[in-house]
Amino acid sequence: MMTVLAIPFILSMTACSDNDYLNAIPEESTLLISMNPAKLTGTGSPLILKSLLHVSKLNDSGLDLSANVFFFEDARANIGVCAKVSDDDKLEDLLKQAHLNIIERRGFKFAALPSNWVIGFSDKAALLMGPALPAAQSELMTQMAKYLGADEDDGVKSSPLFDKLDSIDAPMAMVSQVQALPEQLVMPFTIGAPRDTDPSDILVAASMQLKDNQLMMQGETYSLKKDIDKALKDARKIYRPIKGAYVKAMSQDDVLGMFLNVDGQRFHSLISQNRGISALLAGINSAIDMDNILKSVNGDMTIVSSALAKGNMHMMMAAKLSNAKWLDDVDYWKQSVPEGGYIGDWGKNCFYYKDSSTSYYFGVTPDLQYMSGGNPDEARASIKACANPISPKLQRQIVGQKLVMVINFTALQGTKAEAVTALLKPMFGHVNTIVYTMK
Repeated sequence: MMTVLAIPFILSMTACSDNDYLNAIPEESTLLISMNPAKLTGTGSPLILKSLLHVSKLNDSGLDLSANVFFFEDARANIGVCAKVSDDDKLEDLLKQAHLNIIERRGFKFAALPSNWVIGFSDKAALLMGPALPAAQSELMTQMAKYLGADEDDGVKSSPLFDKLDSIDAPMAMVSQVQALPEQLVMPFTIGAPRDTDPSDILVAASMQLKDNQLMMQGETYSLKKDIDKALKDARKIYRPIKGAYVKAMSQDDVLGMFLNVDGQRFHSLISQNRGISALLAGINSAIDMDNILKSVNGDMTIVSSALAKGNMHMMMAAKLSNAKWLDDVDYWKQSVPEGGYIGDWGKNCFYYKDSSTSYYFGVTPDLQYMSGGNPDEARASIKACANPISPKLQRQIVGQKLVMVINFTALQGTKAEAVTALLKPMFGHVNTIVYTMK
């Protein structure tokens, strides 16, 4: 009887020990990516480990690649990789063969890698974190020792992000706080959330796969707070299948393209409570009634940007309209334009607004298409096929979806973007595009 009663306990202890290495991932991580090496032949986690460790083979490395490899961003915005250790002596030998200096700290072993990454390991887990300049590596090792010494109560397994990640049935998956993403990408993920929502309360969960140098992500936004989560789920009902009217308007050189199909009346109710979009449109909206323009949309809509650097937004917007009744108000806009601004004509039903910092050209075609851009050429181009559009295959992938973001990976800027670049490049090699599709 005692033996029978002990079996479940023994099995639970065995299962626990199998994933004890996960305790080295901090509970407060803001981004988590899991990868199953066995299902990702030729790419993914083996590639980043080979790249960072400067080895051609991982056989007899002391790392157990039958277990998932995890990538994370901690609360200090450090990027990390966590792998299971099967034999810490073999791992130490591998590092010594690479002529790396092994340092002991708090009972764990560390080595600075030539790539400015640092590896630290125990008999259960190996952490690779960085990149960090040599002057900062000692402090990073101290932080890594704290992570390696964590128990189950302090590790990621007690995190709601890990619970969500564990529920995604895919060889590669991601869960992230929106605020952990590059700042240029935060705004689209916050559409639908109540106006005063903190970005840390909005999460993105997605399955991922690599195809033709494109990181394809299919996911959803959600929140651990019930009222925010309900608002995000309600917002998804507003999007309709994309017909593809403007998929050729995005150039391969553009930074960001967002494609959707909406009833403008309903969509406006979403974006009117979005602080980021309101701030973006504040200058134009003071002179032009963008609210009424957006309410007149009914069909495909796209926003394409050639630059997303802070203070350097270049945006083209195109949309199918149900009506253009707001044209009757343009004469009033001209008369009431704020001081320092001016509204003029550049064609039939085509106008421009200029002030000291803004140049926005917009208009309506005879077949009720809205076009806009920073100059007349950009405005015309917003509704036409460009000379160097995104690939036909990607165009086909957009059609029929509800919301698609196409991100030119190489053009993103800022510290968060650099951190993501540092993570993804070693993982996947040359990635030129990220494609996010709403479930």
